[in-house]
Amino acid sequence: MKRLLALLLTLMLLMPAMALAEGESITLSFLGDCSIGDSIQYRDYAVCYHATIREKGAAWPFSLVKDVLAADDLTIANLEVVLTNYTRVRQDKTHNLIGDPSHTAVILESGIDVVNTANNHAWDFRADGYHDALSHLDAAGIPHFGTLYPGTDDGSDICPVIDVNGVKVGFVGFSYPQEYDKKRITNRIAQLREQGAQIVVCSLHWGTEEKTQPTAGQEAFARYCIDAGADVLYGHHAHVLQSVQFYKGKPIFYSTGNFTFGTMSNVDPDTGIFQLTYDIVDGAPVLARFSVVPCRTQGTGDYRPYILTDEAEIKAMRQKLVHKRTVKNMTTVTDFFIENGYMDFTDGIAVGQ
Repeated sequence: MKRLLALLLTLMLLMPAMALAEGESITLSFLGDCSIGDSIQYRDYAVCYHATIREKGAAWPFSLVKDVLAADDLTIANLEVVLTNYTRVRQDKTHNLIGDPSHTAVILESGIDVVNTANNHAWDFRADGYHDALSHLDAAGIPHFGTLYPGTDDGSDICPVIDVNGVKVGFVGFSYPQEYDKKRITNRIAQLREQGAQIVVCSLHWGTEEKTQPTAGQEAFARYCIDAGADVLYGHHAHVLQSVQFYKGKPIFYSTGNFTFGTMSNVDPDTGIFQLTYDIVDGAPVLARFSVVPCRTQGTGDYRPYILTDEAEIKAMRQKLVHKRTVKNMTTVTDFFIENGYMDFTDGIAVGQ
């Protein structure tokens, strides 16, 4: 009997994950800038991100939101820090963001499942620091994505497809995308589709810091990415929330704000957990709901984002997601969303609102 039970257990472990049934759903969560470290000149201060982790433990930064992140099916974050000990060569800039390699434990404790590494701080400690950081993520078993300096020996071009309860989700990430990157993005989206990706997330680190609305150029670039096959445009870098739009029934998050940030604390602290729920219809994932868990991040000495509970503060946070310009063929969040925090979709169109 024991041998039979062992055989059955072995067969169960070897079986592929069961795909979702018709009518079931998956939820993806998107977080803004997560800098789980400090600017290098501050990392030995008595009060800093490193000191807080040493005192409070790796679970501290996400402890007030982990239940939400653990309840979804996949959480994606922009990792805006270099997890390395390579510090001899660095970029000539005011803030070179560094985290001790042991801070991979913060990610493992957070509920985050995959991180973007293509941003303007990825190269703060040049190629050695960047690739060292990727090696630490790999060693910790943390999936990551991002395209930096493609076609060069020092660059990276990582576009994974991740199985989420039988639904294949693909990722492409670019930093400061330019016109010449459009073809590169298109090619990578096509490659993800060839690998079976049913949902493609296009992550762009872009825009103007602390501006609350995107530019017309960003609107056009976002439309291009969706026309090229992206299902979600996931933006970050502005360090504050920016508006949300929908194009062809696909969501565009221009900036998801700061979520936890060890250096930059003098910006609007409002942030959120941006969530997309996809129902399985005719065997394929279809967007059914967009929602945001309203949060506020905290600065020096704490760094923990927490969920807002005051109704006035919640509505004020949601109001920041309204796109101020009317743009042909694009829509923004509805008054229903401002009141209730979600929008339901049928065939790519918001319904009942």
